[in-house]
Amino acid sequence: MASLRFPDPLCRFHRFPGIDSGTLCRQASPAPGPVERLSLWPDLYDPRFFPAALGLSDAITAADRAEFAVIGKMGALDRHGRPYHTVNSYLSDRTCYFGSPFAYAAFAAESDAELGRTRWIGKRGIRTLGSMLEFGKHIERQRIFYRWVRKAYKNKYGHDKNVPELIRRGMSDELAKKIAEVRGSIRVRRAHEQHFKTGGFNPRPVKLCGCYRLGTLSKHATGMAVDIDDTANAQFKAEDWQSIEEFVGRRVMRFGRWKSESDAEALWTDIREVNDLFMKRVASEVRRIERERNERKVEVATAQGAAMAADPSWVAPPLHAVLGERFQALSPWAHRGFFHLPLELVLELHFRGFVWGATFHDNVDLHHFELEE
Repeated sequence: MASLRFPDPLCRFHRFPGIDSGTLCRQASPAPGPVERLSLWPDLYDPRFFPAALGLSDAITAADRAEFAVIGKMGALDRHGRPYHTVNSYLSDRTCYFGSPFAYAAFAAESDAELGRTRWIGKRGIRTLGSMLEFGKHIERQRIFYRWVRKAYKNKYGHDKNVPELIRRGMSDELAKKIAEVRGSIRVRRAHEQHFKTGGFNPRPVKLCGCYRLGTLSKHATGMAVDIDDTANAQFKAEDWQSIEEFVGRRVMRFGRWKSESDAEALWTDIREVNDLFMKRVASEVRRIERERNERKVEVATAQGAAMAADPSWVAPPLHAVLGERFQALSPWAHRGFFHLPLELVLELHFRGFVWGATFHDNVDLHHFELEE
């Protein structure tokens, strides 16, 4: 049996016990120290490729930092709904989505030029691409916004697609037809004294409570989704909705309840019940806190003088005390409720093949309805 030894020359990276000098490797061993960079996919080890992911802050340019400052004003999240806390986190996500900084710079230049030059001449005058995108009054924000949106369109429809023409098309014919059918339905006309308001096509990423999830493409951008009376019907993050359920002591099973009309009606009923309980509980808790504080003011006035009792700065507003850390997300809906869609409208949308955002997992979008592509 061959002796256990390590003859010279040795393999470059590994020593294999029990292998004699018959090995085919005839290279000298490298000097002790860090293992050299692998030749496979060398760009992955180039500091210019993943500057943020590798924590190499020295590779971050002034332009990168300026772009991150603009991103901070846009209300942007990554595709998973997480905020960008640092410039490194943003650049890491951008690099994973667009490729190397060189690839991003080239794509950004193309996008900016396309945004600046694209316009259509019609009977009503000239229409620009920028007029169809959000952030029209903030050119730097719109440029960055369009880079992400354009990339998402190309990822979905193909890199040879003309994105401005996709945007120009607007709401799909199928969606427009379906909405017209819903408006013309007898039961919807009976339930609505006025026409319901719709927001249809919008070339943007998916939104989560007002923030854009960069690297995604909303169904509104594909012309297959509509928001109905969104000023009166809320969208909540999943954790905010869960806090409402805990607050009112009523849990709603939302998933898998859209297969039949009876499912849709039961879901509508449960959400309406939670809405009503929420308003009643908020009003009751606010009255209780106000009553207790008024009683406390009497005690304070007696013990320490009327001046302190009259100073409102010593306590938080009652509504803030009721909602706590969820105040920002829930306070807009505390007194007027967050759900006002008539049952007849929801059932008609179900009948026409729409999917309701109330059944989503990552958020509860009560005003959103979309068609399957």
